[in-house]
Amino acid sequence: MGKDSHKWLPPELVAHVTAGCGAPGEIWLTELPDMIRQLEELWSISALPPFPGIEYNFVAPAKNRNGEDVVLKIAPPWDPIEIFGEAEYLRSREGVACAKLIAEERDSKAILIERIFPGEALFVRFKNRPEDSVAPAIDVLRAILRPCSGSETHIATQDAWFDGLRKYSGTEFPADYAFKALKIYERLSGAPRGNYYLHGDYHPGNIVTAGSNSFAAIDPKGLVGHLGHEIAVFLNNLHWWQEKDPGVREKLDAAVLQFASAFDLSPQDLREWAFAQMVLGAWWNFSDMPLLYDGGVVKADIWDV
Repeated sequence: MGKDSHKWLPPELVAHVTAGCGAPGEIWLTELPDMIRQLEELWSISALPPFPGIEYNFVAPAKNRNGEDVVLKIAPPWDPIEIFGEAEYLRSREGVACAKLIAEERDSKAILIERIFPGEALFVRFKNRPEDSVAPAIDVLRAILRPCSGSETHIATQDAWFDGLRKYSGTEFPADYAFKALKIYERLSGAPRGNYYLHGDYHPGNIVTAGSNSFAAIDPKGLVGHLGHEIAVFLNNLHWWQEKDPGVREKLDAAVLQFASAFDLSPQDLREWAFAQMVLGAWWNFSDMPLLYDGGVVKADIWDV
Protein backbone atom coordinates (compact mmCIF):
# COMPACT_ATOMS: atom_id res chain seq x y z
CA MET A 1 0.00 0.00 0.00
CA GLY A 2 1.11 3.54 -0.71
CA LYS A 3 0.97 6.52 1.57
CA ASP A 4 -2.46 7.39 0.17
CA SER A 5 -3.80 4.47 2.19
CA HIS A 6 -2.89 6.37 5.36
CA LYS A 7 -5.03 9.42 4.57
CA TRP A 8 -7.44 8.47 7.35
CA LEU A 9 -4.67 9.19 9.85
CA PRO A 10 -3.40 12.61 10.94
CA PRO A 11 -0.42 13.51 8.73
CA GLU A 12 1.74 14.32 11.77
CA LEU A 13 1.48 10.70 12.93
CA VAL A 14 2.29 9.29 9.48
CA ALA A 15 5.28 11.63 9.09
CA HIS A 16 6.78 10.79 12.48
CA VAL A 17 6.22 7.04 12.25
CA THR A 18 7.71 6.77 8.76
CA ALA A 19 10.64 9.05 9.62
CA GLY A 20 11.37 7.51 13.01
CA CYS A 21 10.55 3.83 12.49
CA GLY A 22 11.39 3.29 8.83
CA ALA A 23 10.11 0.12 7.16
CA PRO A 24 8.66 -1.34 10.40
CA GLY A 25 6.69 1.88 10.78
CA GLU A 26 5.25 1.55 7.28
CA ILE A 27 4.18 -2.01 8.07
CA TRP A 28 2.63 -0.88 11.33
CA LEU A 29 0.62 1.82 9.57
CA THR A 30 -0.65 -0.72 7.06
CA GLU A 31 -1.61 -3.23 9.75
CA LEU A 32 -3.16 -0.65 12.08
CA PRO A 33 -6.79 -1.05 10.90
CA ASP A 34 -6.70 -4.81 11.59
CA MET A 35 -5.09 -4.20 14.98
CA ILE A 36 -7.83 -1.75 15.91
CA ARG A 37 -10.53 -4.27 14.95
CA GLN A 38 -8.88 -6.96 17.09
CA LEU A 39 -8.71 -4.64 20.11
CA GLU A 40 -12.33 -3.59 19.59
CA GLU A 41 -13.32 -7.25 19.86
CA LEU A 42 -11.01 -7.96 22.80
CA TRP A 43 -12.19 -5.00 24.87
CA SER A 44 -15.78 -4.78 23.60
CA ILE A 45 -15.31 -1.23 22.40
CA SER A 46 -16.10 0.75 19.27
CA ALA A 47 -13.28 3.04 18.19
CA LEU A 48 -14.03 6.41 16.63
CA PRO A 49 -11.78 8.40 14.24
CA PRO A 50 -8.44 9.34 15.86
CA PHE A 51 -7.92 12.62 17.64
CA PRO A 52 -6.59 15.31 15.26
CA GLY A 53 -2.97 16.29 15.58
CA ILE A 54 -1.68 13.07 17.19
CA GLU A 55 2.02 12.72 16.43
CA TYR A 56 3.71 9.67 17.94
CA ASN A 57 0.99 7.14 18.84
CA PHE A 58 -2.43 6.22 17.51
CA VAL A 59 -4.92 7.73 19.96
CA ALA A 60 -8.68 7.65 19.42
CA PRO A 61 -11.86 8.10 21.43
CA ALA A 62 -13.98 4.99 21.83
CA LYS A 63 -17.17 3.72 23.46
CA ASN A 64 -17.37 0.61 25.63
CA ARG A 65 -20.28 -1.82 25.74
CA ASN A 66 -22.07 0.38 28.28
CA GLY A 67 -21.74 3.46 26.08
CA GLU A 68 -19.08 4.98 28.33
CA ASP A 69 -16.31 7.09 26.85
CA VAL A 70 -12.78 5.67 26.85
CA VAL A 71 -9.56 6.25 24.90
CA LEU A 72 -7.69 3.67 22.81
CA LYS A 73 -3.95 4.17 22.42
CA ILE A 74 -1.62 2.02 20.30
CA ALA A 75 2.15 2.51 20.03
CA PRO A 76 4.12 2.19 16.78
CA PRO A 77 7.34 0.14 16.82
CA TRP A 78 9.39 2.81 18.58
CA ASP A 79 12.57 1.76 20.37
CA PRO A 80 12.07 1.75 23.29
CA ILE A 81 8.34 1.14 23.61
CA GLU A 82 7.27 3.94 25.96
CA ILE A 83 3.63 2.87 26.23
CA PHE A 84 4.59 0.20 28.77
CA GLY A 85 6.01 2.92 31.00
CA GLU A 86 2.84 4.94 30.51
CA ALA A 87 0.69 2.02 31.62
CA GLU A 88 2.75 1.48 34.76
CA TYR A 89 2.72 5.15 35.65
CA LEU A 90 -1.05 5.45 35.27
CA ARG A 91 -1.56 2.26 37.27
CA SER A 92 0.58 3.66 40.09
CA ARG A 93 -1.47 6.87 40.29
CA GLU A 94 -4.86 5.10 40.46
CA GLY A 95 -6.65 8.02 38.85
CA VAL A 96 -5.33 10.71 41.20
CA ALA A 97 -4.98 13.80 38.98
CA CYS A 98 -4.39 11.43 36.06
CA ALA A 99 -6.42 9.38 33.64
CA LYS A 100 -7.18 5.87 34.93
CA LEU A 101 -5.69 2.82 33.22
CA ILE A 102 -8.49 0.41 32.27
CA ALA A 103 -6.65 -2.32 30.34
CA GLU A 104 -3.31 -3.13 28.72
CA GLU A 105 -2.53 -5.46 25.80
CA ARG A 106 1.22 -5.85 25.62
CA ASP A 107 1.42 -7.88 22.39
CA SER A 108 -0.35 -5.09 20.52
CA LYS A 109 1.45 -2.37 22.50
CA ALA A 110 -1.97 -0.95 23.35
CA ILE A 111 -3.74 0.49 26.36
CA LEU A 112 -7.31 1.48 27.15
CA ILE A 113 -7.70 4.48 29.44
CA GLU A 114 -10.31 6.72 30.96
CA ARG A 115 -11.43 9.66 28.85
CA ILE A 116 -11.29 12.88 30.83
CA PHE A 117 -13.89 15.58 30.21
CA PRO A 118 -14.00 18.33 29.16
CA GLY A 119 -10.42 17.34 28.24
CA GLU A 120 -9.39 20.79 27.04
CA ALA A 121 -5.61 21.15 27.07
CA LEU A 122 -4.02 24.12 28.82
CA PHE A 123 -2.85 25.59 25.54
CA VAL A 124 -6.49 25.69 24.44
CA ARG A 125 -8.01 26.75 27.77
CA PHE A 126 -5.51 29.60 28.10
CA LYS A 127 -4.95 30.25 24.40
CA ASN A 128 -4.65 34.01 24.73
CA ARG A 129 -3.02 34.11 28.16
CA PRO A 130 -0.36 31.37 28.41
CA GLU A 131 0.96 32.79 31.69
CA ASP A 132 -2.28 31.72 33.40
CA SER A 133 -1.50 28.07 32.66
CA VAL A 134 1.35 27.99 35.19
CA ALA A 135 -0.78 27.90 38.35
CA PRO A 136 -2.89 24.85 37.34
CA ALA A 137 0.26 23.12 36.10
CA ILE A 138 1.81 23.58 39.53
CA ASP A 139 -1.33 22.24 41.23
CA VAL A 140 -1.43 19.09 39.11
CA LEU A 141 2.30 18.50 39.50
CA ARG A 142 1.95 18.70 43.29
CA ALA A 143 -0.84 16.09 43.10
CA ILE A 144 0.99 13.57 40.92
CA LEU A 145 4.55 13.95 42.21
CA ARG A 146 5.83 10.87 44.02
CA PRO A 147 9.25 9.63 45.14
CA CYS A 148 10.69 6.71 43.24
CA SER A 149 10.06 3.51 45.19
CA GLY A 150 12.69 1.48 43.36
CA SER A 151 10.15 -1.19 42.38
CA GLU A 152 9.10 0.42 39.09
CA THR A 153 9.75 -1.45 35.85
CA HIS A 154 9.55 -0.50 32.16
CA ILE A 155 10.56 3.04 32.96
CA ALA A 156 13.09 5.40 31.46
CA THR A 157 15.77 7.21 33.44
CA GLN A 158 17.17 10.66 32.94
CA ASP A 159 20.66 9.20 33.15
CA ALA A 160 19.95 7.02 30.11
CA TRP A 161 18.43 9.93 28.21
CA PHE A 162 21.44 12.16 28.76
CA ASP A 163 23.86 9.31 28.13
CA GLY A 164 22.32 9.19 24.66
CA LEU A 165 23.25 12.82 24.14
CA ARG A 166 26.91 11.85 24.57
CA LYS A 167 26.73 10.30 21.09
CA TYR A 168 26.79 13.81 19.61
CA SER A 169 30.56 13.54 19.20
CA GLY A 170 31.47 13.01 15.56
CA THR A 171 28.10 14.22 14.28
CA GLU A 172 27.02 17.59 12.87
CA PHE A 173 24.98 18.35 15.98
CA PRO A 174 26.28 21.60 17.56
CA ALA A 175 28.95 20.38 19.95
CA ASP A 176 28.99 23.50 22.12
CA TYR A 177 25.32 23.07 23.03
CA ALA A 178 25.66 19.35 23.73
CA PHE A 179 28.80 19.81 25.86
CA LYS A 180 27.18 22.58 27.91
CA ALA A 181 23.96 20.60 28.41
CA LEU A 182 25.88 17.56 29.62
CA LYS A 183 27.94 19.62 32.06
CA ILE A 184 24.76 21.12 33.45
CA TYR A 185 23.20 17.69 33.81
CA GLU A 186 26.23 16.24 35.55
CA ARG A 187 26.08 19.00 38.13
CA LEU A 188 22.32 19.25 38.71
CA SER A 189 21.41 15.56 38.59
CA GLY A 190 23.47 14.88 41.69
CA ALA A 191 21.61 17.47 43.73
CA PRO A 192 19.30 16.44 46.59
CA ARG A 193 15.65 15.54 45.88
CA GLY A 194 16.59 13.96 42.58
CA ASN A 195 14.97 10.56 42.78
CA TYR A 196 11.35 11.09 41.70
CA TYR A 197 8.97 8.98 39.66
CA LEU A 198 8.03 11.60 37.09
CA HIS A 199 5.42 12.05 34.39
CA GLY A 200 8.25 12.56 31.90
CA ASP A 201 6.41 14.66 29.30
CA TYR A 202 4.78 17.32 31.43
CA HIS A 203 3.68 20.13 29.13
CA PRO A 204 0.56 22.25 28.41
CA GLY A 205 -0.78 19.74 25.88
CA ASN A 206 -0.69 16.94 28.46
CA ILE A 207 -2.61 18.77 31.19
CA VAL A 208 -6.34 18.96 30.55
CA THR A 209 -9.52 20.22 32.16
CA ALA A 210 -11.17 17.57 34.34
CA GLY A 211 -14.22 19.50 35.47
CA SER A 212 -15.14 23.14 35.75
CA ASN A 213 -12.19 24.10 37.94
CA SER A 214 -9.92 21.07 38.04
CA PHE A 215 -7.20 19.64 35.82
CA ALA A 216 -5.49 16.28 35.26
CA ALA A 217 -2.42 14.92 33.50
CA ILE A 218 -2.51 12.61 30.49
CA ASP A 219 0.07 10.82 28.29
CA PRO A 220 2.87 10.20 30.81
CA LYS A 221 6.06 8.42 29.86
CA GLY A 222 7.10 7.29 33.35
CA LEU A 223 10.59 8.55 34.16
CA VAL A 224 12.96 8.36 37.11
CA GLY A 225 14.88 11.56 37.60
CA HIS A 226 15.06 15.06 39.01
CA LEU A 227 12.05 17.30 39.50
CA GLY A 228 13.90 20.12 37.74
CA HIS A 229 13.71 18.23 34.46
CA GLU A 230 9.95 17.73 34.82
CA ILE A 231 9.47 21.46 35.26
CA ALA A 232 11.89 22.20 32.42
CA VAL A 233 9.69 20.33 29.96
CA PHE A 234 6.78 22.60 30.87
CA LEU A 235 8.93 25.74 30.71
CA ASN A 236 10.28 24.92 27.26
CA ASN A 237 6.82 24.23 25.92
CA LEU A 238 5.64 27.47 27.50
CA HIS A 239 8.41 29.19 25.53
CA TRP A 240 7.44 27.59 22.21
CA TRP A 241 3.82 28.49 22.87
CA GLN A 242 4.56 32.21 23.06
CA GLU A 243 7.99 32.58 21.45
CA LYS A 244 6.71 35.27 19.04
CA ASP A 245 5.53 37.41 21.94
CA PRO A 246 7.98 40.32 22.38
CA GLY A 247 7.55 39.98 26.14
CA VAL A 248 8.33 36.27 26.23
CA ARG A 249 11.48 36.59 28.35
CA GLU A 250 9.68 38.45 31.10
CA LYS A 251 6.85 35.92 31.07
CA LEU A 252 9.29 33.02 31.27
CA ASP A 253 11.10 34.72 34.15
CA ALA A 254 7.79 34.94 36.00
CA ALA A 255 7.00 31.29 35.34
CA VAL A 256 10.43 30.20 36.60
CA LEU A 257 9.87 32.11 39.82
CA GLN A 258 6.42 30.56 40.29
CA PHE A 259 7.74 27.02 39.93
CA ALA A 260 10.83 27.70 42.02
CA SER A 261 8.74 29.09 44.87
CA ALA A 262 6.17 26.27 44.69
CA PHE A 263 8.77 23.49 44.87
CA ASP A 264 11.57 25.20 46.83
CA LEU A 265 14.03 25.07 43.95
CA SER A 266 16.63 27.53 42.72
CA PRO A 267 15.41 29.72 39.84
CA GLN A 268 18.87 29.55 38.26
CA ASP A 269 18.87 25.76 38.47
CA LEU A 270 15.50 25.67 36.73
CA ARG A 271 16.83 27.85 33.92
CA GLU A 272 19.78 25.50 33.51
CA TRP A 273 17.48 22.47 33.55
CA ALA A 274 15.44 24.13 30.81
CA PHE A 275 18.55 24.72 28.70
CA ALA A 276 19.70 21.12 29.10
CA GLN A 277 16.25 19.69 28.40
CA MET A 278 15.81 21.75 25.25
CA VAL A 279 19.18 20.60 23.94
CA LEU A 280 18.27 16.99 24.71
CA GLY A 281 15.00 17.32 22.81
CA ALA A 282 16.81 18.85 19.83
CA TRP A 283 19.28 15.96 19.89
CA TRP A 284 16.44 13.45 19.74
CA ASN A 285 15.03 15.17 16.67
CA PHE A 286 18.48 15.30 15.09
CA SER A 287 19.34 11.65 15.77
CA ASP A 288 15.95 9.95 15.40
CA MET A 289 14.32 11.99 12.64
CA PRO A 290 17.13 13.85 10.85
CA LEU A 291 14.92 14.71 7.87
CA LEU A 292 12.66 16.69 10.21
CA TYR A 293 15.41 18.39 12.24
CA ASP A 294 15.16 22.17 11.96
CA GLY A 295 18.17 23.43 13.92
CA GLY A 296 15.97 24.27 16.90
CA VAL A 297 18.76 23.72 19.45
CA VAL A 298 19.68 27.40 19.20
CA LYS A 299 16.37 28.26 20.90
CA ALA A 300 17.95 27.06 24.15
CA ASP A 301 19.69 30.44 24.29
CA ILE A 302 16.42 31.90 25.58
CA TRP A 303 17.46 30.74 29.07
CA ASP A 304 20.61 32.91 29.22
CA VAL A 305 22.74 30.38 31.09
